[in-house]
Amino acid sequence: MEAKIATLDDIEALSSLLTEFFAYNAELQPGYCHAHRECGKYPKDIIESDNSDFLIVTENDAVLGFIHINQMKTLPFGSVVPHNYAEIMAFMVTASHRGHGVGAMLIEVAKQWSYSRNLDYIEAISLVNAERANTFYDNKDFVTVSHIRRYTL
Repeated sequence: MEAKIATLDDIEALSSLLTEFFAYNAELQPGYCHAHRECGKYPKDIIESDNSDFLIVTENDAVLGFIHINQMKTLPFGSVVPHNYAEIMAFMVTASHRGHGVGAMLIEVAKQWSYSRNLDYIEAISLVNAERANTFYDNKDFVTVSHIRRYTL
């Protein structure tokens, strides 16, 4: 297995995985997420961005998993300690490769990506009912620092 930053050559494989990711999220949160067929615009925009990347793990030219990571800044409020940080926007490992170290490899690449940019921390957002993802983050020493609450009108 090899971990790397995705290039434009990886768009087709990323689009396929993103389509799977969107379907998974729609299953978990049908009131808020739609299954959607990714046609390549989203990964292309991220790959061409200066502050975002897709980190991927490949084996035999197949993409086994990805992290979409963004460089962020805290809001410029006097009451907030300023930080530059990385935010994991999307993270998925193909079903057939879960539990085989792909996710751990992606987190290590995300750490390297963040260190290379002198960022202060990595933040990850996951759906509350994505139990496997939440357990994974717990096992990788991510700690819960806030909760998002929603009141439906």
